[in-house]
Order: sequence, then C-alpha cells, then structure tokens
Amino acid sequence: MTKPRVLVLFPIYNGERTMRNSLDCIANQDYQDFRAVIVDNKSTDGTAEIARAYCEQDPRFEVLTQETHLSAVENFVFCMEYGQDHSDYFCLRACDDLSSPNYLSLLISALEQNPDKLLAAPTVRRVSEVGERVLHPDPIIFGYPQSLAAGIVPYALAYPSEWCYGLVRADGGAEILIRRWSGYPHAWCVASYVVAEFVMRDLAIWVEDAEFVFMEGSGSFEKYGAKSFFDKLRQRLNYTLGCYKVIRKLRRVSLATRIRLFRRLWRVSRIKTRYDLEDHILKALRFRK
Repeated sequence: MTKPRVLVLFPIYNGERTMRNSLDCIANQDYQDFRAVIVDNKSTDGTAEIARAYCEQDPRFEVLTQETHLSAVENFVFCMEYGQDHSDYFCLRACDDLSSPNYLSLLISALEQNPDKLLAAPTVRRVSEVGERVLHPDPIIFGYPQSLAAGIVPYALAYPSEWCYGLVRADGGAEILIRRWSGYPHAWCVASYVVAEFVMRDLAIWVEDAEFVFMEGSGSFEKYGAKSFFDKLRQRLNYTLGCYKVIRKLRRVSLATRIRLFRRLWRVSRIKTRYDLEDHILKALRFRK
C-alpha cells in the first residue's frame, strides 16, 4: 500500500459507547485523503467489533490488534512509531475525541506553509457534565527561545495539554513525541510534558480555527495522579528537570536566566500537575490552615 500523507491513529482499549462518534468525526473531515489505523489493545468490551464493522464500510480505516495487552503509554508509543514509519503527518485520537470538520485540512495546511514547525496545534474545547471551556494558548509562549536569549523568562508555559493530539510532522516531530513520551515515568501529566519541548523550541504553530473537542470525566487524575507527598515531589521534579533540559537545544543563555527559568518551570509544574506541595508544607508547619 502506498504510504499515506496523513495518518490518524486510534490507540484504543475499551470505549464502545463513544467509538463510533469519534470514527465518524474523522470520516467526515473535509480533507478526505487520509488513512486511519485503529490499534486495538486487546479490548474486553465491544470496541474492537465496532471498529472492524466500521472498516468494512470505509476502506480508509483498518484495525491492527496487539498480540498482548500493553500499558496505555506503551500503546501510545507504538502508535507514534507506526505514524513515524508510515506517514508524512500523523495525529493521535482517543475513543471519545471529536474535532471540527476542517481539523485535518487546516492543520495540514499550517505545516505545509511553515516547514520549520513540527506540530500544528488546535484550539481546544473541553466538555464536562457542568459545561465547556474553550482554551487558547497564552501568546507569551510564542518565540520562547528568542525571549530566553534576550534574558526574558516567559511567566508561563500556558498551552492546552491536548495539543499532543495535534498534527505531527513525522520527520522530526515524531522523534520528539516518542522520546518525551517514553522518557517520562508518570502516566499523569505526560501529555503536557510532551508538548513542552515543542513550545520551548518554538516548533509548534497554533491553528485557531481548527478545534479539538476533549471530553472530560475519565477520572484520569484520580486514577493516575500521585497520592503521597514524596510521589508528588518526584513527579514535579521530573517535570521541571525534563523541561529545563530542553535548554540544551536552545541558544546559550546567561546563568541568571537559567536560574530564573528553573524557578519558573518549578512553578509551572505545580499548575500542570495540580500538586501544591508548598501549601502542604505550610499547613504541616502550621503557617496555613
């Protein structure tokens, strides 16, 4: 089969209630020249059957089944490596993810018009039982390396973690995605951690009119978040150090800027992980109720 320009990868486990809507969303894109691969991680509900039935109706879709059940991280990495080897551009998609009809076409166009960028990222709409929020990146994140070179440390890494579901250039972008995802030892906050290098190296482009719809309510924080103080501390340190090491790939900056950057990233890690260790310590010392 000819290598497709665009590959949509579904690393799935169980999700029969929402799977068809997500597949329909891709099938109905205004950009039609894509291939979609549903990677079944040994599902135990009816998800795989729904996927196979869908493939019989639409030849652009196919199912790959893992020989053994992998962890969620391993299955995602498998999909990234598959996208790297079998496409020019690829994106990941969970069972309940949706997007605007122009999602693929606008993200493809952005990468084609900006050959120096490796990730085309959408506007994100987070939907929950109590309502929805539309998330835009803070403009401060754009031109991050130039800011550091001028001795200015941006006050935040304010971007939606769902940018990891944007369109990735297989040549160059996949390597970052795979390396970051594989090297971070925590399931919680890995999406935000992965995107950080794209942002800090100014390799991401935001496409405002392409919308990604993320359904909240999976309970991932309760399931994967750290429980003990020391686990939270370790995760925040790993997040901070992993982001700080990106500085090796940027132009040289002064020692003072490096120190300010590390301190800023430590604060960022609190926002991204939701672990307020400072509050915990102050309460333990009875300085705060």
